[in-house]
Amino acid sequence: MPSVPNAGFAGRIGRTLAESMPHWPTPTCAPAFSPNIVVILLDDLGFSDFGCYGGEIDTPHIDRLASNGLRFTGYTTVPMCTPARAALLTGKNPHSVGCGWLTHNDPGYPGYRGEMSKDAPTMAELLRAQGWSTLAVGKWHNTYDRNLHAGGDTSSWPLQRGFERFYGFMGAETNYHQPDRMMEGNQIAQIDRYPEGYFAPDDYTGRAIGWLAEHRASAPAKPFFLYMAFQTPHTPLQAKPADLAKYRGRFDAGWDALRADRFERQRAMALIEANAQLPPRNPGVPAWADLPADQRALFARYMECYAGLVDNADQNIGRLLTFLQQSGQLDNTLILITSDNGANSIGGPTGVMNLHDRRQGFAEDPAAVKRLLAEDRVGGDDTYAAYPSGWTQVSNTPYRYYKRTPMAGGIRVPFVAHWPRGIASRGTTRPQWIHVTDVLPTVLALTGGHYPTTFNGLRTRQMDGRSFVEMLGDSAAPQQRDRQYYELQGNRGYISGGWKIVSLQPPAPTMDLDNWMLFDLANDPTEIHDLAATQPEVLKRLVAEFEAEATANYVYPIDNRDDRRAITLPPHELADASTAREFFRDGHAIPTVVVSPLIADRSFLLSARFDWQEGQEGVILAMGDRFAGMTAFVMDGALHFVFQLWNRPIELAPIPLCVGAQQFTLDYRALGDRRGQGRFTLNGQVVQSEADLSPTLVRLPSGGLSVGISRRQAVSERYADRGTFRYAGAIESVRIEPGPQAPGTPMQIDEAAVQAAMRAAYVGPVSKLA
Repeated sequence: MPSVPNAGFAGRIGRTLAESMPHWPTPTCAPAFSPNIVVILLDDLGFSDFGCYGGEIDTPHIDRLASNGLRFTGYTTVPMCTPARAALLTGKNPHSVGCGWLTHNDPGYPGYRGEMSKDAPTMAELLRAQGWSTLAVGKWHNTYDRNLHAGGDTSSWPLQRGFERFYGFMGAETNYHQPDRMMEGNQIAQIDRYPEGYFAPDDYTGRAIGWLAEHRASAPAKPFFLYMAFQTPHTPLQAKPADLAKYRGRFDAGWDALRADRFERQRAMALIEANAQLPPRNPGVPAWADLPADQRALFARYMECYAGLVDNADQNIGRLLTFLQQSGQLDNTLILITSDNGANSIGGPTGVMNLHDRRQGFAEDPAAVKRLLAEDRVGGDDTYAAYPSGWTQVSNTPYRYYKRTPMAGGIRVPFVAHWPRGIASRGTTRPQWIHVTDVLPTVLALTGGHYPTTFNGLRTRQMDGRSFVEMLGDSAAPQQRDRQYYELQGNRGYISGGWKIVSLQPPAPTMDLDNWMLFDLANDPTEIHDLAATQPEVLKRLVAEFEAEATANYVYPIDNRDDRRAITLPPHELADASTAREFFRDGHAIPTVVVSPLIADRSFLLSARFDWQEGQEGVILAMGDRFAGMTAFVMDGALHFVFQLWNRPIELAPIPLCVGAQQFTLDYRALGDRRGQGRFTLNGQVVQSEADLSPTLVRLPSGGLSVGISRRQAVSERYADRGTFRYAGAIESVRIEPGPQAPGTPMQIDEAAVQAAMRAAYVGPVSKLA
């Protein structure tokens, strides 16, 4: 039977205080002198990017932590963001807690729900129960996208997963200069536009330091857990002007020379195995010397942006260290610094100035790129850059391949531990293999915590990780693990003892499930020589072990689709995505996850009802941002409409207004092959028919939909200098009525229909290995 709140009262209750005996239950407190815990997680950072791991980027504060702490050189993570964060926070393999891919899709299988399962307590939930204060800032990418709105299920939001305070954004990425939907706890931050010079990592670092100052003054004996999840250096590659200027010319020598330099420094610093070889360039990466001069200049600038971002993160870590030192807390604070996965190759061989355009299927305009480079605007808030994969390989030196793959470049990242009160032999390295799931067991071991047998009314399945706490004090402590599986988007890997197998699956209608490679890690730590053909028995054994682990952890069915899977919806959400919506100027912007499905390569009717009087102007509606969207606004006595595409807006001729009530409509028709056409009316009169509004939009990058105000980044440059440009008159509402998707659309939003088509096209078994 469940207990009642006062069942444990040990005093005596009489009719008066004089006849009674009080009892005060002992509150849960952490043991005296328990350490504070700070986990600093960077995003898409490679093994060699810190100075203390061989890089040329200036990271003096991280380097100082390494010189007074430990560098683990055999740490592995998993190959992508959401799964890595789930593994870190729960100590469980990511598929086993429903986080086998990102938060953008729910294909209807246990390993891929996009949120951490409720039977797996997080580090915050466990430490909070033990008496720690729990704080989180930065990026939270562990909530299913369709729950990121005012009516969503908030049970997986940070405050519902153990954190007492949260300030940051929930999603994959955002603009560093004008971040989208920053959250304060469970509420959206009440700010319409960020000031000149604003930079998100500076902001949430400042918020964390402020919280710690309040905590130190309020409860000096109570330890805290701070989860500081930088977006840095994930795309977009944006940086502050001073940080960009600092690295001007630093990378002109190119990726081949700088990768060789990093490799030699790593050898000299004994960060890599003595028999490690520098692999050849990854497939598709050209020799730097073969590039034309204009490409070398552009590509070097992209890397300058990346370096500026990493440098900024180090500066902010320095701010945190300064406060911990000044407040007398540094000596008894365990600081762990790592990355969620290896560096990202999403920019491809040439990089890209606007990643959103590429995601929408648009070709890059070389003239626009050249102009932005000449105007020194790369890294500003109106670019959304990703660096070329040649630089990705530099970041991942000495390893091959990238994020998304279980090759070493995707899973080998730096791991720095600093704790003056608990770490011996400071300034040394630990070559023992530890894995991301080992972090939580280690934290529990050093805080005296235990893992519950039940949680949220569910039976827990115990952690998959193993504590490495003994390694903090003993360089000779034995390694605690000898095997681990990996899988991301069809790319599979498995390490067993000194052997490793890898199968890479590019997005394709069919998969070759037998294309395993085999590497002897003891003799080939950089995974250059495939021994699958010469060691068939070893290969067969490891494949069998992988299959057992994959089955036990809900890895199947594997899914190698491209990122179009990110826009699909399960059956129970389809009706909602086809339901007309009304939007009002009260409240904040309605998020992209709500608005995008209403317009995703589909027909729709957009209408706005407002009143206009002489002299009134401002934004009627703003949907999306500078990179893609649409906006209607009043200026100079006329209504203006812009179908916004980055650097190539389509503008409707101004529509003169007459005083009084107005009803503006856009009847948008998605015609197929990404062609779109608009019919505009004002007060029932056609003002333009058959306007070419191509290509159709697949999804809004950010910004959602605002009524009566321009928030964050102006959708149109026409009013970019007008601040929030609030409409001075009355707006009744804005309405979107979604219609059918375009004929033959490649952007099918019905997940069940997509999978049904895949089953219909399936021609037979693809695995032959017994």
